[in-house]
Parts: sequence; structure tokens; C-alpha cells
Amino acid sequence: MSRYEIEIDDEKIIEQINNILNTIVQYEIQHKYSVTNRDIIPLAVKELVYAHKDEIINDVVDRAVKEIVRKGLPKLLERGIAE
Repeated sequence: MSRYEIEIDDEKIIEQINNILNTIVQYEIQHKYSVTNRDIIPLAVKELVYAHKDEIINDVVDRAVKEIVRKGLPKLLERGIAE
């Protein structure tokens, strides 16, 4: 029985695995969206937005409230003092 040893740098293995995984993911995305004959990016963005819509809405509302307080409150106080 023969025994062979091969030394391979771990970084090379990780790089090759990452390349294989990236290829698989790209293929899956293209295959998933190619059926619709539409651009991949708009569909992927739409899917992502709908998947996280509650988080996005909360973030937008939080930012809007901060802007209202930052810009609107001084104007309200100014009007209240002037009247």
C-alpha cells in the first residue's frame, strides 16, 4: 500500500472553496431570475426590500422623526415665542 503526502497552503484551499461557492451562488441567482426574462438586480433588490420591509419602515420612521425634531422643533418654538 502506498502513501502520498501533499502539502497545500490553507489559504489556497480557502480561496478555491470561496471561488466555487461564489460560482454556485451566481449560477443560482441567474437561474432563479432568468426564468422571468427580466433584469436580475431589480428583482433581487425587490425581494430583499420585501423580506426586510418592517425593518426598513422602522428605520425610515426613526429618521423622519429625528429630522422633524431637529428641524421642526426649533421652528415651532420660534413661532410659539413670536406669538
